[in-house]
Amino acid sequence: MKTSSIIFLFFLLLSGTIALAQAPADAMRGVMLDESADYVDEEASADAVDAARKLLRERPQSLRRQNFPKLRQKTHADTARIITRSQAAPFGLIWGASIGETKNQGILLTPIEEKDYVNNFTAAKLPKPIADFDKVDLTFGEENKLWRIIAYGNLLNDDSTASKVLREYKIYSALLAKKYGNKQEFFTPAQINVTEKNARGQDITVQKEAPLGNPDFLNQLAQGTASLYSTYHNDEVGAALAINVDGDKKSYIVIDYKNLKILQAQEQKTLDAL
Repeated sequence: MKTSSIIFLFFLLLSGTIALAQAPADAMRGVMLDESADYVDEEASADAVDAARKLLRERPQSLRRQNFPKLRQKTHADTARIITRSQAAPFGLIWGASIGETKNQGILLTPIEEKDYVNNFTAAKLPKPIADFDKVDLTFGEENKLWRIIAYGNLLNDDSTASKVLREYKIYSALLAKKYGNKQEFFTPAQINVTEKNARGQDITVQKEAPLGNPDFLNQLAQGTASLYSTYHNDEVGAALAINVDGDKKSYIVIDYKNLKILQAQEQKTLDAL
């Protein structure tokens, strides 16, 4: 199964994501997009066990001389290396981790219901939280592997042109484009009636497309007559960034990540079973 087919599947899933999201720190922004680290050290586990055995054999007086803060720091570092070959995901999460493994990272998972998705949770106490985001939801699917992360931005008291959320959108759009590449932007403008003079000097009403950030843009987003989102992807991860407005006219951004490699493996497993 070629990766291109999985990317196509990602864009199909995106349409549902954007519809769902429409229902009701600068220094930290790069952390969410950092998936470059692979935690791998198969010898670390054995080293940690040997260290523990050595401590147990020590006499009490010797134990009291140990520097336990440093020991705890080393233990956490060893644990991070042991975690596995799974890829690091946004917010300090691990792609492909199970529900139990994610909880073992110290993350608090609260079950939620979401149509068409299985094993969904809202995550709290994330290893790498970002101030611009109020809520992060995770999907593990039937195979109990983290394959989807959706992050909801803080609600903004915006102006009629939606200038605040547009600024957030542009910042994260640039970061996602830098991280994943292959940016595609989709803007659906609202249709508005405009009065103009015809060749005879008479007033006539014509329909035109309202530009991005026009004086009534916030209302148009809230009513669904206008929309703005973009997609990004590499060979492993697809991401979608959207602007939304809730029923109280609060604007916010949404980023939906999907692991294409896991999707590909799941699709291949289904094909093999047919």
